Amino acid sequence: MHSTGDDAGGPRPLGSEEDLLWRLSQVTPEDTTRGIFLNAVLESVQQLGGEAAVQHCLAESEEKRFLDLFNYPISTLLRMSYAGARLLSNETRSFDEVMRQMGYVSARSFASSRMGALILRTIFSEPRRLLDILPSTHRISTSAGECKVRWTGHTSAVVLIRRNFLPHSYMEGSLQGAFEAARVRGLTVRTRPAALLDAEYELSWG
Repeated sequence: MHSTGDDAGGPRPLGSEEDLLWRLSQVTPEDTTRGIFLNAVLESVQQLGGEAAVQHCLAESEEKRFLDLFNYPISTLLRMSYAGARLLSNETRSFDEVMRQMGYVSARSFASSRMGALILRTIFSEPRRLLDILPSTHRISTSAGECKVRWTGHTSAVVLIRRNFLPHSYMEGSLQGAFEAARVRGLTVRTRPAALLDAEYELSWG
C-alpha cells in the first residue's frame, strides 16, 4: 500500500481499512452499479489468484452470485474490490495495479455484453464517438456521480468523473480497456485529482 492524500481523501494509506471506511461513509443507499462490474472484479481475481480468491471476495460481499444487468449497492463493489486487491497485492504487484486490472476487465466485460456490443457498433473505432457516448454509458452503468468530456485537441480530451468511489487506478484501467475494445491504440492516461472523489483524466492517443 502507498499513501496518497489526493486519492485516499487525506492521510489515509490507499487500500487501508481507514481508506475503505471513509469511502463507504460517502456512499448513499441510492448509489448503485450493475452486476456486470461486480462479476468483472471476480473475473480479475480469478485471473490473478484463482478460485480461493474468488470465494474470499464473495464471502466479503455476502452474495453467492451477481446478475449482470441487476443493480447492486456500490458499497458491495467497494468491499469486494478492496478485499480482492488487498489479498492479491504483494511486493511485486501493488494494490493500485490490482485495481487497474479490475477496471480494465470491467470495461472489456461491458464491451463483450449485448449492451456493450451494440454501443461498439455505433463507434466504428472512432475515439471521438467513443468519448462522446461516455457520459451516457456512465449513466447506464451506475446511478452515482457524473461524467463529462472536454475536447482539448484532435487526439486528446479530458474526462471529468465526479463521485467516483473507487481509486483513480480503477478508472485508468477502465479507460484503457474501453479504448482497446474500440480498437483504438496508443492511449495515454494522466490523472489529475480535482477533489476527494473527483478527478480529471487527461487522455491522448494516436
